[in-house]
Amino acid sequence: MIESLWDQLARRLVDALGAQRGELIEVRDEAGNQRLLHAVLLALESVGAEPLVSILPAQQVERLLVTASPDTLATRGRRYAEWLHQVDRSLLLVGAYPNMSQMTDEALHAFGTAYNRLEQIRATRRIPQIIAAIPTIGKAAQLGLSHEDLELRMMPALLVSSNELQTITDQLVPVLNRTSTITISTGPGYELHLRRDDRLWLCDTGRIAVPVGEADPIISYLPSGSVYTTVIAESAEGDLFLPVAGPARAAHLHLNGGRVTQIEAASGAERLLELFDRYESTARRIRYIGIGLNPRLSQPLGWPMVDQHVQGTLRITFGENRYHGGANAVPYQLDFVIGAANLHVDDQLIIDQGRLVVNPLSTVIQ
Repeated sequence: MIESLWDQLARRLVDALGAQRGELIEVRDEAGNQRLLHAVLLALESVGAEPLVSILPAQQVERLLVTASPDTLATRGRRYAEWLHQVDRSLLLVGAYPNMSQMTDEALHAFGTAYNRLEQIRATRRIPQIIAAIPTIGKAAQLGLSHEDLELRMMPALLVSSNELQTITDQLVPVLNRTSTITISTGPGYELHLRRDDRLWLCDTGRIAVPVGEADPIISYLPSGSVYTTVIAESAEGDLFLPVAGPARAAHLHLNGGRVTQIEAASGAERLLELFDRYESTARRIRYIGIGLNPRLSQPLGWPMVDQHVQGTLRITFGENRYHGGANAVPYQLDFVIGAANLHVDDQLIIDQGRLVVNPLSTVIQ
């Protein structure tokens, strides 16, 4: 029998989870791809794991917020929370995002309260999670692409093996860990200086450790392929240019004493400030720096959770970083992905205009 790409992806997802015989595996389907969901359930059962399934794609969320009362929304998931305390690992399938523009504030707050209650259990229990971006018809429409084009661009990246990504990572991490300073150049006059000192560069190769140790990352993404490090928050000094920064365009962020102190933008500066000011001042501190390594992702899609793994891209994240060895404790993070930056560690060039190099001799990682 010929195995479909969805069957292959299901096996890759279960391998990424490290699902073991007798474990209870949470499967959250927010993508709405029934063929993939059925393949994942079969793959889990085939290794002796038991699935706990939650199906809540974008269209269902939109209908739920219109038809259910705020009281009902706020109390949903109470029994599910009891089951979540028994879960060993979790898989989240992400597709199109729901359109919340027509929802009432009451409904949004109630739904968010229930959703965050479950997220808090996952965080407190340190449940290992695989978060996978799935190319769906709805997501393709949101990105302005055909469904076929989105699948063609994403499926090879989703199916890259953990071993292949580990080989790429093994070339780069020893170089990075011999250094202590980071300099990011995002255009003429835009240079940001940071220190990481002895904090290690970690990697995401799309596989959760078995068993998961206290020092092991508990969240991995598909498509995968990145290295990242926390930084000394107070060390960030300089300027950052971001063509796209959430709601802002052509944004200039000035950092002093480790904090974003000034934002200018061609448009959307006030909305970006609102995002930063939603929480206490530590939300303006850099959480960590990441480098994309996936060899099957050649250009961004406009989907941040995918774009951060494009080989040669740079990710800068603000906010919460305690689970990555840092000290920022705000319940918040904001990712910015830059596609044409320069990155130096000490005096060694790592990224040259979005092109990943291993050393000053410009040996390209293939």
